[in-house]
Amino acid sequence: MSISHTEDEIERCTLSGQREVLFQLRNLIRLKARVAVTFDEGRHSFLTVLMDLSETKKLLYLDVGGSQETNQAFLRSERCQFSAVVDGIRIQFSGRNPQLAKWDGEEVLAVTLPSSLLRLQRRDAFRLQLPSTKPYLCHIARNTPEEQILPVYDISVGGIGIQLGEEPKYERMQRVENCWLDLRESGSFAVTLEIRYINHSESLTNKPIWHLGCQFVNLSLANETQIQRFMARIEVERRALSAS
Repeated sequence: MSISHTEDEIERCTLSGQREVLFQLRNLIRLKARVAVTFDEGRHSFLTVLMDLSETKKLLYLDVGGSQETNQAFLRSERCQFSAVVDGIRIQFSGRNPQLAKWDGEEVLAVTLPSSLLRLQRRDAFRLQLPSTKPYLCHIARNTPEEQILPVYDISVGGIGIQLGEEPKYERMQRVENCWLDLRESGSFAVTLEIRYINHSESLTNKPIWHLGCQFVNLSLANETQIQRFMARIEVERRALSAS
């Protein structure tokens, strides 16, 4: 996935020691944190909770999804991605070899224990730059006289970057309610944004541009999963174009 991190930054956020990885996984299990699972290059996903882990069997157990069709598709996949947020910290890791297993007398899903995971602060969340031709849009103050429809130039599970051709009326740290993020084929949904930074620059034609870095406020896990699937789809399309 296209990201704005250097290799040093990614390495800084990656935990690869077994003790550290198991500690983070056990914390997710203890908290019964909601975990999003995506697979099949982001085309499928479901929400689950981690049940337990076995160091001897090297397995991580998770609850089955609500759809039998999704469960079967998961079992046919080779690898998947797990993502959860605990106290503003995002935990991400990969799973391999999905399988059925028995845990405490119940049939559950399982994957091989990960050897590493990413522990990301909101500011560390992966950001994906979006195409400027036929841009994706965000409606600010939707259905009000002050509504603005602005292009989104990058996105992450933590927030979006938007552009204006005139000086914004917003201030840093201002919270903007009633916004609407339009990801077209990947769906649209309401968001609350907090303006984290405002930068001013000029375009190649010397026209002024203002960049607003916006953080999502209380974004639901379902919408975070929706954004992850959208980002995965954009990357699949980019790889297909570059290969043609």
